Amino acid sequence: MEYLVLGLLSLSPMTGYELQQFIRQNLALICSHSAGSVHAALSKLEREGRITAALAAEGGRRKKIFSITESGRAAFSSWVAQPMQAEKVKNMELSRLFFLGLAKPEERSAAIQNYIRQMEETEAVLRTIRDRFRQAQENSLPPGQDWDAVFRFQAYTIAYGIAAAQFEQDWYRRLLCELEEPS
Repeated sequence: MEYLVLGLLSLSPMTGYELQQFIRQNLALICSHSAGSVHAALSKLEREGRITAALAAEGGRRKKIFSITESGRAAFSSWVAQPMQAEKVKNMELSRLFFLGLAKPEERSAAIQNYIRQMEETEAVLRTIRDRFRQAQENSLPPGQDWDAVFRFQAYTIAYGIAAAQFEQDWYRRLLCELEEPS
């Protein structure tokens, strides 16, 4: 969560609430968007000197706006430049598939159909996020970032998620067909 927060703050200073809302709306399929996890990351990063907080008044309310420090930028740059690690990508739900043979036949089909429905919903959420990001690209953005590169890699991530959801739907539909065939 800390590197996600650093990445978002490298794009723009934000309040804890804004961070949580951005994660909820755009990244909830990747990580937790709970207020507790966001605030824990903010506290840790502030203690480490990777972010700073400034109080601001808006509409009679005080809010804490977080910004990334040079130390935070260096830590984030080091992290993002590391090779992605395939062994860290785990799908614990596959353990359920592994043991599905121990369930009743009707429970197997119901579990698989429910998973297909969830993947359809995931794909729909990702398509909505993709549309929201496309709209954001049309707005004027603050200088200092290579926004084309930022949006290009965000689009790659969303496209990967959509393709993965489609693959899983297709794979599990084929599995359902195979299970329905007489032995």
